[in-house]
Amino acid sequence: MQIIEYPVSLVMKAWHAALTALGMDAVDAWPLTILLLVLTVRLILLPFAYRAQHSSRMLINLRPALAALDREYAGNKDPEAVKEKMNRRRALQREGGYRMRDGCIPSLIQIPVFLGLYRILLTVSRPTDLENAEHQSIGALNSTDVDQFLDAKVFGVPLPAYSVMTDERFTFLGTTSSEVFRVALPLCTIAAILTTLNMAYSVRRNWMTLDEDSALARGLFKFLIGMTPFVLLFPLFFGLAGPAPVAIMCYWVANNLWTVAQTVGLNLVMDRKAPYTEEFLSHRKDAAARRKQLKQAKKNGAVALPAPTTGSEAPDPDSEVPDADTGEAGRHRLDD
Repeated sequence: MQIIEYPVSLVMKAWHAALTALGMDAVDAWPLTILLLVLTVRLILLPFAYRAQHSSRMLINLRPALAALDREYAGNKDPEAVKEKMNRRRALQREGGYRMRDGCIPSLIQIPVFLGLYRILLTVSRPTDLENAEHQSIGALNSTDVDQFLDAKVFGVPLPAYSVMTDERFTFLGTTSSEVFRVALPLCTIAAILTTLNMAYSVRRNWMTLDEDSALARGLFKFLIGMTPFVLLFPLFFGLAGPAPVAIMCYWVANNLWTVAQTVGLNLVMDRKAPYTEEFLSHRKDAAARRKQLKQAKKNGAVALPAPTTGSEAPDPDSEVPDADTGEAGRHRLDD
């Protein structure tokens, strides 16, 4: 993890040096450094997040054509036919602007970065040598930096403090359990609200583009809804009953606030630059109608799936896929 921790701590040290050069106190600058660290990391990752969002929108607009391709080769297990289908599928995705790597690269970058960021904050906030006069260096942060970080406070509470510390540590840091709880509760509550808002918005957008023909997509959507209470409760439980320092809570609030703004902002940009096509809107409407009819048929004891209506037929897979950036008629925002 040191290969990740060092760059993260180096960013923190650089911002701290810049703030102190502007006249801020060396100790008071550390809380602001956490916020600037989140800003720096998320700005670096923003282009990758945009590419992932754009690629996802292109795949949604390709759904009618891909569904038509699946119907054309339905039941055909011949190896040559399967190979031909996959080649045509890749060609459709390539022409439609979808790139699988655009969805993979952000996760491959973000996961280690955020793990390193979280680990460096947690390590700095909870050193094993808290009572020592000198502290071990962590990444690019030397002993003096760690010492100043441990002396920094937010609303009068030290950054390394958390609600379930021992009485000895409360005494050493010059605070009390009630004082830490007074700061931790609103921070955890704000983090939980922001996380829930982001998830609620994502659930709404997923419902608007849900692939009704896919049992996997429907199952994942139900799972996402079921996870909502846990997403709301986790920051409260871990922040108030777990070893989560105030520094981590500040990071949660800043990072979750950015996530909400980025999720809403990118979707608004996609609605303008790459609106949903007429073909997708028609396909989605007919797929939902077929799903509803199938449920009713099963309820009545029948199991036959109604055939797609003419309106749900996808465009010719060999025809040109509309350009995502033209903004021409035939593309729309998907509103309630």
